[in-house]
Amino acid sequence: MSKLTDTQIRQAKPTAKAYPLADGGGLRLMVKPNGAKTWLFNYYTPYTKKKNNITIGQYPAVTLAQAREKRAEFKALLAKDIDPVQQREQDRQEQADSLGRTFAKMANDWFESRKLQANFSERTAKDTKALFERHIIPLLGNYPINTITPLIAINALKPLERAGKLETVRKIISKLNDVMRYALHRGFIPANTLSEIHKEFDKPVSKGMNTIRPEELAEFLQALYLARNEERFRLNAFYAVMLTLLTASRPSEIAKAKWEDIDLSANLWRYSIQKGNKNLPQGRLHTVTLSAQAVRLLEKIAEYNRVMHLENSPFVFASNEAKSGYISIETIRNAIIKSLGSGRLTTHGIRHLFSTSLNESGAYKAEWIEQALSHKDKNAIRQTYNKAQYLEQRFNMLKEWGDYIEQQAPKPFL
Repeated sequence: MSKLTDTQIRQAKPTAKAYPLADGGGLRLMVKPNGAKTWLFNYYTPYTKKKNNITIGQYPAVTLAQAREKRAEFKALLAKDIDPVQQREQDRQEQADSLGRTFAKMANDWFESRKLQANFSERTAKDTKALFERHIIPLLGNYPINTITPLIAINALKPLERAGKLETVRKIISKLNDVMRYALHRGFIPANTLSEIHKEFDKPVSKGMNTIRPEELAEFLQALYLARNEERFRLNAFYAVMLTLLTASRPSEIAKAKWEDIDLSANLWRYSIQKGNKNLPQGRLHTVTLSAQAVRLLEKIAEYNRVMHLENSPFVFASNEAKSGYISIETIRNAIIKSLGSGRLTTHGIRHLFSTSLNESGAYKAEWIEQALSHKDKNAIRQTYNKAQYLEQRFNMLKEWGDYIEQQAPKPFL
């Protein structure tokens, strides 16, 4: 059988009935009465050996050479007992699935999976979701995940870089890669195309946690007391800042402290820490030794709650306004800002002040200070075997720290 030529195809005229022009090997060009010329591939289906055909496309949009290439592809499939029609349907379905597998959908799947893993606190989950909703989904959410190229992501993030939001860009790139790795490990994409895009952006300059030097403590306390006296914030916010200062507890742990966890007769406060312990549903038990100043402060808070008709609340820093039933971290942070101004000291920066002051004094062992800060030992083996809490040493350390704070504070102390 002679092969078709382009000249023969171009000169083929329509007739009253459709007729084929064969190129051999199952490839035919059907010339229809309306003049349309359609490429078909005729074959026998695997196993059943029934006659079938598959449309390749219209001539001249599909050239003779391209039609022959498709014939070769179909023959290769048949050699593997794969039906070209079924393969085409499968490819179309996969393409449809791919188009529906947007970055937004994959990001949501990753987020729901990540929430079930360890070291993903409620606060971290909230911040992560906000980052996606504010920055990532509006920029890349509608793209099928397998179509996102480095250039698409880079162009989307460059305006943020030009606006000086380098830390935001860093966080976004980190989360983009989390989602891309999630998709890669589940076979939805062949490679993480965004793994190197961080090299296209300036690095943010680490400013560290805003804190003050130990020699600035007196200034801070003067400002805090003045702001309290001028009623720039509620009295329980002042108490919350002072308890943070006296115990070096995390702001979130201060805000949601419960009376049932505090034993004033033993000068102890025991509570469960969820941070970094999501694989432990009950959390990790932490014990805070309470100085005489901290005990007096807690008695003042109890008196305040009675005056404010909050004595039936289980929370130390109770609130009738908050859905949670206790004051927010923002309440504590705002009290500091309204005292000292913004940019000098954060609620978490108080813990840095505590650590710096005690470490620089040289009077206390580092492990006592780390235990007081409820830090987990970075040495996993030592963390497993060393269960010492150094309560006696910490009682003395926090007593001396409380005495020092009282000396630096305006009189009367509370």
